[in-house]
Amino acid sequence: MKPQRVERITQIIEILSDGQFHSGEKLGAQLDVSRTAISQYIKDVQALGIDVFRVTGKGYKFANELKLLHLNVISDFLNSNQENAQDIHLERVVGSTNDFIKHAITHNIDSGYAVFSEAQTAGRGRRGKRWVSPFGSNLYMSMYWRLEDGMGAAMGLSLALGTVIAELLSELGVYDVEVKWPNDVIVNGKKLAGILIELEGQALGVAHVIIGIGVNIKMPSWLADQIDQPWTDLSTLLNNNFDRNHIAAMLLAKCRQALRVYEQEGLKPFISRWQRFDRLAMKPVRIIMGDKELHGIAEGIDESGALLVKRDGKLERFHAGEVSLRYGA
Repeated sequence: MKPQRVERITQIIEILSDGQFHSGEKLGAQLDVSRTAISQYIKDVQALGIDVFRVTGKGYKFANELKLLHLNVISDFLNSNQENAQDIHLERVVGSTNDFIKHAITHNIDSGYAVFSEAQTAGRGRRGKRWVSPFGSNLYMSMYWRLEDGMGAAMGLSLALGTVIAELLSELGVYDVEVKWPNDVIVNGKKLAGILIELEGQALGVAHVIIGIGVNIKMPSWLADQIDQPWTDLSTLLNNNFDRNHIAAMLLAKCRQALRVYEQEGLKPFISRWQRFDRLAMKPVRIIMGDKELHGIAEGIDESGALLVKRDGKLERFHAGEVSLRYGA
């Protein structure tokens, strides 16, 4: 999508976020475009996952209240908690927050550089799966971190970050939070958050780590059939009793703090914390690796981030594969 089009769509969203009706004529005058163009931009807004009412004689209005992220609110919260409020960006619409960071790396950014977006038009999860990213509904954050010890040092990164995300959700009042190796945060068997780690650089040199995190805040119910797994959101779990800007700031602060610890000590300090939330611990699991399916009992993780599974009386380590609980075992 061309930058000018994105800018105009963003302008319309910001105008309509006041919860009032705005006529096509008034919107056209504000954006210096025709009413026909406004009609097309409204379709683009709807394609981002926002439900828009149109009433003859009144104009356009959002069906539900839309509380936007605000960089100054996020920054103020970080400052009040003695966390660096620099190198944070907020974009209304991007293709992918991870791709935004990939582009930023070419400009010699510092560790902790982060971007939030209200929507992604090409959001993705692990193994190239689509991450449904409607506007103003959830949190989409990506962050950069430099690992001097190379790509091998990133092995347990998603586990450390999954742990601190689970801890944050527990602090917010979410019960029964679980982490599922290697990158999912789950509540009551339904996915609430996910982590995507992508690496740039050489295997034996400095690793440039791009960390993408998605948290379901208030997913529009009409998008449910586009998601290929059970999911939940904070709105359901906390009955809307939260502030999205504060959650964004807390998420960034906790992830930065965790990465500083990880950089110095690796995964070891996080293992006992992970165990508190481990969904698979001491349960029968199946591991799919290509066309092979293996069965065993999950027994936690080691300091490298490997999943420990007991099979035929022997403890084996897995660094890859799709893992799920094996019911009826």
